[in-house]
Amino acid sequence: MLNVQDLEDKLQEIIERKYLEVRLGKNPNAKFAKVIDLEGNAVGQIGEEYAKFLVNRFTEIIDDGVIHDEYDIQTKNGVLLEVKTARKGTKNNTFQFNGINPNYNYNYLLCIGICEDAVLFRIFEKKELSYHHKDRKFYIKQGDFEKQLVAMNPNNQVNFKLTLNLKELLSISLLPNQLQTILQ
Repeated sequence: MLNVQDLEDKLQEIIERKYLEVRLGKNPNAKFAKVIDLEGNAVGQIGEEYAKFLVNRFTEIIDDGVIHDEYDIQTKNGVLLEVKTARKGTKNNTFQFNGINPNYNYNYLLCIGICEDAVLFRIFEKKELSYHHKDRKFYIKQGDFEKQLVAMNPNNQVNFKLTLNLKELLSISLLPNQLQTILQ
């Protein structure tokens, strides 16, 4: 005869197996695996809190309050950072950074990409965003790198998304040096 513990153990086993199947074999025990199951706003809040933690290591944040219209962090020396965070897509190796407004007033756009087992980033200076009148499209260009910003939806010409792949992002180990450079 099966007892309650046996019944619960079997259900847990089935759930665990299904969880792994649905996650396409991803490791649920990976360092940052839980971020995959969070909704987009929560991922964004995680990125902003993480960015504030890092920026505080180099300079004082004078404005890190609630929701801003045009930036997420203002430092003591006036640097304005916009932070966008994305998790790696489940079917490809890309990150979709949403809600980018090229007209907002910030100095740097910090994109933080979270994988199950790694954190990646890329920093863009605001002046690297440009509008091409011929194409009627926004682009971000950094050296040889160039990407189009795509409207979030067809009728929204205010908020854009930037899709970056794993190869277009940098190891988080390089972020402290880059932050130190832009924050001084």
